[in-house]
Amino acid sequence: MMHLEGSFFFDPADRIYADHFPGNPVVPGSVIIRAFMMAADKLCTEQRVRSIGAFRFKKFVSPGEYPYRIELSGRDIRCSLFSGKSVAATGTLGL
Repeated sequence: MMHLEGSFFFDPADRIYADHFPGNPVVPGSVIIRAFMMAADKLCTEQRVRSIGAFRFKKFVSPGEYPYRIELSGRDIRCSLFSGKSVAATGTLGL
């Protein structure tokens, strides 16, 4: 099974956070999914993501840096985002 680990940086200075829970900014789920899609492109250079599976957001993610892991299993890419030792979000992308 192939996998990729790294970290995503959601820049607190990004203008998106001015309107997304002002005073207590939270990274939108769509931004997290897009980050996983871009990371998947690095792991699967010959194929593109064709579908987005069920993503579950278990914790609010404030702008900042978060470790992630993606695992390629057949045509599925399993995605996990971590906040400390806890899982903040999980989901599946399809090739």
